Amino acid sequence: MSPYIIILSLVLLFFCVQVARLYMTGAREAKRLESSAKSPVFEQFGSALTGVGTIRAFDKSDTYITRMFSKIDDHVSSFWYLWAFNRWMGWRMSLVGGFFATFVAVMILLINGIDAALAGFALSFALEYGSAVIWSVRFYTNIELDMNAAERIIEYANLPTEALDGADPPAAWPSEGRLEVNDLVVGYAPDLPPVLKGLTFRVERNERIGVVGRTGAGKSSLTLALFRFLEAREGSIHIDGLDISKIKLHALRSRLAIIPQDPVLFSGTIRTNLDAFDEHDDSALRDALQRVHLVSAAEMDAMNPSSSSSGSSTPVPPTPNGTTKNTNKNPFLHLSSPITEGGLNLSQGQRQLLCLARAIVSRPKIMVLDEATSAVDMATDTLIQRSIREEFGDSTLIVIAHRLSTIADFDKILVLDDGKVCEFGTPKELFALEKGVFRGMVCESGEREKLVGMIGAMN
Repeated sequence: MSPYIIILSLVLLFFCVQVARLYMTGAREAKRLESSAKSPVFEQFGSALTGVGTIRAFDKSDTYITRMFSKIDDHVSSFWYLWAFNRWMGWRMSLVGGFFATFVAVMILLINGIDAALAGFALSFALEYGSAVIWSVRFYTNIELDMNAAERIIEYANLPTEALDGADPPAAWPSEGRLEVNDLVVGYAPDLPPVLKGLTFRVERNERIGVVGRTGAGKSSLTLALFRFLEAREGSIHIDGLDISKIKLHALRSRLAIIPQDPVLFSGTIRTNLDAFDEHDDSALRDALQRVHLVSAAEMDAMNPSSSSSGSSTPVPPTPNGTTKNTNKNPFLHLSSPITEGGLNLSQGQRQLLCLARAIVSRPKIMVLDEATSAVDMATDTLIQRSIREEFGDSTLIVIAHRLSTIADFDKILVLDDGKVCEFGTPKELFALEKGVFRGMVCESGEREKLVGMIGAMN
């Protein structure tokens, strides 16, 4: 009887493998869809959790709930098809296993003189063997479907990254902060049209350049090109006579500084956000906080004198559960005050000022400000602009301004339009142009009288 059971076992295995192959053809794609539909649900939940205060303030809770239900429905739809494939395979596997056990039972009945013990053993073996083959094939198919996660990881791991090769710049580079942009053409992707179209201008040492233009003119794209987040298709950018495309990316970005419109902070403390590599003492960090008016002179004087002389900030008293708690109303009085992920325990304006203080600590030769004070009030903005003029007097400033009063007294104004240089010169020269773009911006501004006075007062 054994040879016949072996033949039936091979037939069972063959049919199970064929069912599994048909199952994998459709289930593999359904699993990909299910995994892709799951990510938006987590993304929506995370973003809603982060901005729950803003969502409630604007009474958009129902909108986000409806959007979440829509994403969950998309995921459940794809999961339903994956489960239907699973049931399709399970039913056919059970059917094949049932036929195998039936054939073995029929053979036992047809063979004369078979021992009862041997018949029971053969029937038990048929049932167990069919179940083992079915579950073995099922486990294999599940493993292959779960490898979809590894497939996605490999796909992300093989994404092209920024080129890190290049030459090492001189140790003191940049020493002057001269900037030359020649026929610069930049795009966000090879298949997209360029956003900067032949941009050309020159910035001398220690000049303050204000960059203005309508939305989409290419102001932020220029800053991305300076830090090589966007590689030039044509043209070049030279800093102190050195082509930035020829040097190492890390060296370039570590020698320049930028304060973006959306400030970037890291979870940790105020000290780690101001001086991530522990290169400056605490007195320099406190001085930077005071210069951006996060801490007033009176508050600095009111602090424990021993904290300033010891070179480390006053420790924050621990709470009963072992965590630290800042008992001061102003968290910037102590450098060990905690900063949550993304700086969410600070206001938008405080985050921008903290980034400005970080730039003051590093003191770069070229400083880029992308609407760095857009979230502060006019009075604080005036104080910040005064601090910028005092602290970066030996640096080249490139300021993308949302208020013309911020850059009205700068050395030169760069007016961009459709990715090209529309006007470039001193504020007085540009304002003298009867049909100039800069003059039109000044005349349309709500601070027209103030701007005209600032421009007229320039030498």
